[in-house]
Amino acid sequence: MDAELLEAFLPEWAVACARLAAAPGDARALANLRALAEAPGAEALAQHIGVLPPDALAAQAETMLRPPMHAPQDGPKGAGVLIIDDSPTMRRILREIIAEDGAFAILGEAGDGEAGLAAMARLQPSLTLLDIEMPVMNGLDVLRRWALRGPGQVLVVSSSALSGGEVALEAMRLGAAGVVAKPSGALSLDMAQQRGADLLRAARIALGLPHAA
Repeated sequence: MDAELLEAFLPEWAVACARLAAAPGDARALANLRALAEAPGAEALAQHIGVLPPDALAAQAETMLRPPMHAPQDGPKGAGVLIIDDSPTMRRILREIIAEDGAFAILGEAGDGEAGLAAMARLQPSLTLLDIEMPVMNGLDVLRRWALRGPGQVLVVSSSALSGGEVALEAMRLGAAGVVAKPSGALSLDMAQQRGADLLRAARIALGLPHAA
């Protein structure tokens, strides 16, 4: 039974059940219920007429005909984060750092700026960790496109965006919430130890979250 018909059917069914409750065995009330049970989608109710008491009969229509309410699917636990970096090693390091803080959850990754923009549109992250030097489209161009209609906040994580430098200042001018420099270049493996806390702190600031305890 479609939703529009159901919304008309259920009140009429309840009224007919109430009439039967007021006059048990009333032939006209029973006939009315049987006629209602001939409606498309309601045929299964016919077998309960004259068997169930009127109050139970009214509830039976709700149970059998109204679609069950499904609990919403659990989304990611924490603010969704997208990583855009052309280095698989750096993406792994960033994943490991983000995993340390339950306030965040990785939504996805991209290996260049163009793919990153597509992922931003598709995933709608709360926060994007963005490299600057990448193939296809660099991070500054991503920021220029994102500034027009992109979702969430962007935190630049790049070896070429040194604090106070020209690239970092341009990134901030374009709307980046912050800049965290990679300590030793694009493939640095010491970032987890040297910059992990700084990155998480900057990520929390970008989203207005309190500092981790």
